[in-house]
Amino acid sequence: MVRIVLTTDKTLTGEFHHIPLLDFFSCAPVEKTPKFLYDFLTGQLPTYNGILIRAPYPLRKIEAGLLRGYQPSEVVVVHPDHIHKFIDEDTKIVGINSMDPLGLGPVSMMFTYGGYYTAYTKYYFLKLVRTVAEIRRKRNLKFKIVVGGSGAWQLDVKRNYLDELEIDHLIIGEVDHLLPDLFYKIEKEDVYYYNTNGGNIISELISIDKSLNRIIKVKGHPEIYQIPTIIRPSTHGFVEAMRGCGRNCHFCEPNLRVGRYMPIEKIKKEVLVNVKIGKYYSVWLHSEDIFLYEVEDKMYFYPNRDALISLFKSIMEIKEVKHMNPTHGTVSAAAADPDLIKDLSKILRASSRNWIGIQCGLETGSNRIFANYMPLKAKPFDADEWQEVILEGNAVLNDNYWFPAYTLIIGLPGETEEDCWATARFIDRLEKELPKKVGSKAHFTATPLSFVPVGLLKDRDFFNIDEQVNEGAFAVIYRCWRHTLIEVLRASREVFNTNPFFKMFMQVLTFVGAQTILRSIEKWGEKLGFNVEKAKRVSWN
Repeated sequence: MVRIVLTTDKTLTGEFHHIPLLDFFSCAPVEKTPKFLYDFLTGQLPTYNGILIRAPYPLRKIEAGLLRGYQPSEVVVVHPDHIHKFIDEDTKIVGINSMDPLGLGPVSMMFTYGGYYTAYTKYYFLKLVRTVAEIRRKRNLKFKIVVGGSGAWQLDVKRNYLDELEIDHLIIGEVDHLLPDLFYKIEKEDVYYYNTNGGNIISELISIDKSLNRIIKVKGHPEIYQIPTIIRPSTHGFVEAMRGCGRNCHFCEPNLRVGRYMPIEKIKKEVLVNVKIGKYYSVWLHSEDIFLYEVEDKMYFYPNRDALISLFKSIMEIKEVKHMNPTHGTVSAAAADPDLIKDLSKILRASSRNWIGIQCGLETGSNRIFANYMPLKAKPFDADEWQEVILEGNAVLNDNYWFPAYTLIIGLPGETEEDCWATARFIDRLEKELPKKVGSKAHFTATPLSFVPVGLLKDRDFFNIDEQVNEGAFAVIYRCWRHTLIEVLRASREVFNTNPFFKMFMQVLTFVGAQTILRSIEKWGEKLGFNVEKAKRVSWN
């Protein structure tokens, strides 16, 4: 008897052939990207009769939390294409996790021209929820449709979709400490009764939006001991090292939360689940900023060298682990402690054939915007040193075979066209100055994102790139894409090396795609009346 069916949309059940950054392709517009190409590049996760053998990490966490009270036979994690096989009269809840359900995320809003087109993330989420609702209607079943995940805020912003999609409950926030009790309450339809009248722990930890009773917002967050350890394999060998950050960037929700650090033994248990059961020998180590793991200096954020070395060693000493990649980190740590990066690189066995990718927030080249919204990101350096921090930190990372993938935010409240030109000039500076420091090791990518109102800026308006872009912002977009596509072309000669036919296909696709994207951006700029040649020639000196 399956009481709880967990799933997610198809954009989160793809492994994307384990090619770094290719998962951003999910934010591409459906109207402009052939579906057959998208489906080919996703490389969908394997299943056993529809049950996911490896699953997105958030689903594995929910599954582990539910199994604290439910029997293993009562909870199943399935591929969205097979969900119809697992829903019947015994089903009480269908839980759907989503990261970008309405395409309102910063990458999707950029790729779809402010939502003018439909991101694949939105397309597949809507398709999944409509399928589940249709199954309920046609079979005359009574189960609840519950949606949560990091993108749940989007359905709070656009609440009309809750009725349209027949969603019974929207959960916003971390729920590890509420499982399985919260699902018990949803099953019995008394979660609101308990919240109104008090009398148990659930009532103290959630709030119900009075204007729309189906929205459940979790207060606070779980302590480390309340967070379950996954018991089945996750996609990409994904495990988390910490939650929260503490750098307090105004536009980022996780950065506003104090860091909570997973004990090494807990992390190792999850790694072993992936390598022993999942037969996955690469680890993606997740955090908002890995260099803040067990940080003791809360004022200047100097990395805790001993804690980081111990963490990395503990994972890499697991004999089955062949490769490890931290997901996110702040470049200022590399500039502050180059020897730390050198030591970690030795542990990770970094080399010209084993680059360590890491996502970093560059966000802006404007000192004014940086000081207004994210001054602690530069620590232990001062905010007005941000460009030098990035340049020096990038050089340290490159010299030790780390490949930073930057994000930039366009449209932060109060940003002027001159702020944008400062960012465009800084991209040019990185292109010219990094090779002088590290030669052919010089690498980075830069992905421009649209500002979306979250964190301390949730009361502001979305930045609509198609309507509000100015010539300086266009120059940032153009120069970022031009550089990133150059890097992708270079990488295609080395990264796609598992299958010669796939490698050849990806090299051709990358070359044609790069030319097509650049020309498309140029035409867009010309249509808006911008000086495309000025964007091409913008220089920092």
